Amino acid sequence: MRLALAMVMAYGVALSMDWQKPFWAGLSVTVLSLDSAGQSVLKIILRTVGTLAAAVVALSLIALFPQERWWFFLSLSLVEGFCCYRMLGSPYPYAWMVSGFVAAIIAIDGGPPDGLRDFNVAMERLQETGTGILAYTFSGFLIPTGSTGGSFKSNIMAMSQRLGSLLESCLAPYGGKSTGDSQTAKDLRQLDAEAATLESLVAPVALESGSIWMERRRWHHVALGFRALPRVLNHVRLAGLGLAERERLLLEPSVSLLHKGVDQRFAAMGEAMAGQSPGSPPPSSPLLRAISPERMDCSMEERAHLQASWRPLQHLDELSARLWGLMNPLPSGHGEACSPALRPHLYVRLAMIDPDHLWLASRLMAQIWIAVLLWIYLPGLPIGLTIISLMPSIGLTMAQTPMLRGQTLVAPALQALLATGVVYVFVLPRLDGFFGLASVLAMASFAIGTYYYKNAPMRTLTLCLFIVACSIRNQQTYNFINFLNLSIAVFVAFAIAAFSQDLPVSWLPERQALRLLRRLMCSTNAIVELTMHTVHTPLRWPNRMRLAFYRKAARNIPAKLASLAAKLPLQMLKSNKDQVDELVNAVQSVSLWLDDWSEAPPQLNAPSFNLPSTSLPEFRESLEDGVLPSTPFHLESALQAVKVINEGCLSHLKGVPAGQATGHEMDRLTLWLGCGFRLESAMRELQGIAGWFEWERWRQSRFC
Repeated sequence: MRLALAMVMAYGVALSMDWQKPFWAGLSVTVLSLDSAGQSVLKIILRTVGTLAAAVVALSLIALFPQERWWFFLSLSLVEGFCCYRMLGSPYPYAWMVSGFVAAIIAIDGGPPDGLRDFNVAMERLQETGTGILAYTFSGFLIPTGSTGGSFKSNIMAMSQRLGSLLESCLAPYGGKSTGDSQTAKDLRQLDAEAATLESLVAPVALESGSIWMERRRWHHVALGFRALPRVLNHVRLAGLGLAERERLLLEPSVSLLHKGVDQRFAAMGEAMAGQSPGSPPPSSPLLRAISPERMDCSMEERAHLQASWRPLQHLDELSARLWGLMNPLPSGHGEACSPALRPHLYVRLAMIDPDHLWLASRLMAQIWIAVLLWIYLPGLPIGLTIISLMPSIGLTMAQTPMLRGQTLVAPALQALLATGVVYVFVLPRLDGFFGLASVLAMASFAIGTYYYKNAPMRTLTLCLFIVACSIRNQQTYNFINFLNLSIAVFVAFAIAAFSQDLPVSWLPERQALRLLRRLMCSTNAIVELTMHTVHTPLRWPNRMRLAFYRKAARNIPAKLASLAAKLPLQMLKSNKDQVDELVNAVQSVSLWLDDWSEAPPQLNAPSFNLPSTSLPEFRESLEDGVLPSTPFHLESALQAVKVINEGCLSHLKGVPAGQATGHEMDRLTLWLGCGFRLESAMRELQGIAGWFEWERWRQSRFC
């Protein structure tokens, strides 16, 4: 009902103002229909900002290249590619999406570039966007929408309750208990998805609630803390799996203390969100101090393992204390500074190149150029410029869901056009006033909104095609040829999307998984090579940038691979779900220990500490064919390098007299040795799991 009322009001204002294309106001209403007031307000702000930016960019391109179509379309395609790349890595992707497709509409709509006409088009687009926003806002007052605040609180309460059982499962290996590793890993991935949803709700909740708006930074840090929890808990679980019996006994008192304190914090967070006071206040300060393995009666290898296992426990302690402090702030302040436990998660947000996003931006640019070349070299193609203006909208939508195949959109689009054709031919010509038009618009909006209530993308696609195909205006004319030409343009645009969906790389799930595994190998070998040089001499800034790039890539790979696991065609690959889950867990283990190992290298100049000086030539040769071959997984060279490093570390530690090294230097070197032992073990485990799969099947072509 709210959508139907807003649609009628938007068209009423647009028609009364005698704008040339009133359906732009209807399109604004279509894309703003969301489940809660906060989400709608956020989308209104993002759409306004995106439309303003698009108008500036489009008019600038027209002013720079009024008579040079090749430079004009080259610049436009670069703008669209940039908007696509930024959309995929931004916390507010909708603003970049609107900037992309609105810039194309303003720059191309109506024919070749013309400064005055295109300026009027841009101003009218801004006015009608504002009209649609005002109409939807007013309809929200008349028919109130739901609130995001309830979902935000319930999400935190549900996660706090589940964290108790997850904490027990992740700490079980420290007590020698066997738990379902695969089930715990699945629960952690589910927790990560819930934390991502929680993070997306912060801005809408802040727009709905004045109290949360005043403390939006604190709640944003709360969401980031919950987002970091799955990775930290998984690290704790993996650190406990590699401990020997004697090492577990040495850590058992500290782990028991940590378990009790962190469990109290998680329970208190749920009670705080429910408006209850915790029975006993949980500890607010960190429970664990720096470990001193040299005081324990254990070997150097055991000290190294203890140091490596102690680090994730400290991160969990700091992160849980940080979260409880944010949920229950002290009067002295909210503690805005980020703790060390949050920094790894925030570091992932650095604006560094993501290869997957770069490929998707390149695909959008290729789709635009295919449409441009068709318009230039097939002059008989009906409304060729319309096809070009449609491509950014379709390409940006497909970029958000890379595995969405273009042909799957053709049938719904044709069904929507067929239904719209019936209304266009048999209903609209019989209307004689705005009351009849308003009735048709209200019924169509209500029917489409109800039918696709739980499928927002299909609801938006169907309503947009209905509004554009009807092209309602004051000087209304009904021409079946125009409707047919528009239908052909839509079909050609979707055909281009289907043809170019595997450009420049295939986006089938198994091909994406192969690229991610290959990228993990590349990152592992590069990180090992760069870290070997870091130990003796500090890296110059180009190599520091390379190291940061590869570390970020290695961090992101496990989450991407986990999201692909459910979409793999297991029957065709002759694999099962358990095998894929084990592969994902092994990749997660390599990624975590590689990150710790590359973060903690000490500076050593002792001549007795010898590291391999090779540049891993075996790996470089193995990637010349550009595919992922056979079982060894190409980690053998990096594995041997890490093994030699560990042996050199151990020899150096045993040979240093007790009085010649400070405690800090010894602790850092022991930590690096422990992380190296764990990394070596994780890489061997990944090599073994890789032997379960027939990788040739993952490279076979298939149609879908």
